Amino acid sequence: MSGMVNILMVIEAEIATTHLLEQIMKACGVHGVGHRVQLLGKLQIGDITPDTIPMFVRCADPLVLPWAQLLVDANRSYAYYIDDNFWRIVGHTPLATYYRHPIIRKSLEFAISHADAVIVNSSELCRFVSSFNARTAVLPTFFDFSLIDGVQPSSTDEIRIGFAGSPSRIDDLDLISPVIELILEKYPKTIFEFAGVLPKGVSIGPRVRFFPHTGDYNAYIKFQATRNWAIGLAPLMDHEANRSKTDNKYREYGACHVAGIYSNIPPYSDVVENSVCGLLVDGAQSSWFDALAALIERPDKRTILANNAFEHVRARYDVSHVSHDWARFFKRLDERRSRDIRPLKQSSLDLKKFYRRLERLKIHLAVVYQEGGCRLVIQRIVRKIRPSR
Repeated sequence: MSGMVNILMVIEAEIATTHLLEQIMKACGVHGVGHRVQLLGKLQIGDITPDTIPMFVRCADPLVLPWAQLLVDANRSYAYYIDDNFWRIVGHTPLATYYRHPIIRKSLEFAISHADAVIVNSSELCRFVSSFNARTAVLPTFFDFSLIDGVQPSSTDEIRIGFAGSPSRIDDLDLISPVIELILEKYPKTIFEFAGVLPKGVSIGPRVRFFPHTGDYNAYIKFQATRNWAIGLAPLMDHEANRSKTDNKYREYGACHVAGIYSNIPPYSDVVENSVCGLLVDGAQSSWFDALAALIERPDKRTILANNAFEHVRARYDVSHVSHDWARFFKRLDERRSRDIRPLKQSSLDLKKFYRRLERLKIHLAVVYQEGGCRLVIQRIVRKIRPSR
């Protein structure tokens, strides 16, 4: 089919994933695939014209359920993008509690199982999600080199060892936290830098730096490129949720000429050639110490790994190349969608949205209660109703 394919990205909030996805969608523009972005909470029927294909991005909020039901009833095509295994999140964090809630699971599973296409970026996640929808496709990950064009790394004689991530990554840092003090003692020129999350039991000091988390991916990747890390850390605890993640750290370290040390599990074991583009290590404390020591003591090895990774990332992940695959996928989806569509009914949507908003409120209160009891619930309510100054 000729003409522009119109994709409406529907997101719950602006996070790193949505910023990344916008990069590939913008790159698809030159291939005849246009896109717009709308928040799920502000989505209106008028946003979904007959020639528009909605793509729900990581949406599990109860509000996604009435929208998915409305589209199914009207014989409208939609896609769903997911890059994490929300069913297998470990621990008892608020995030884990949220995704274990029956209503969240119901919304997530209905939206995924009825999508005309589910997009993932890893074969591990594809195997899991395919149990809900056989129309699941693995599309390649990417990196937008334009984000760091002209960015100059800061000049330093320090051997900086870095990690950046969200607070949800704190348990993964347990793999490397025991070796930090040992490395600092043995190698006086080493500095550890953490952005967004600090390992448990590790204190900020002259040789341990902390930088606040930012949800702006463009600013984050520029920050990483300027820090001039000699070594980048990519620890992942070995469990199903982590095995379903994408290879973000490898792409970022490679693009920024950083020698990376990666947990020897998917996604990294799928793409990193050990001792060529990075180092793969198991979960033992001694393995992380030995890998760090090897790269600290051999700057020539760091340079080789960093250069090889850069060339590999440039050849395999450059967004301008990868966008061809994504655009082809959306064009095939557009060709398959039914032209025998029905109008979207506002009346059937309004009542469902009302109930889902009540459910969403109950879920958030339950999560906050588990996090901090009645006191935190009251604080959050007061904060919501207090007039702004």
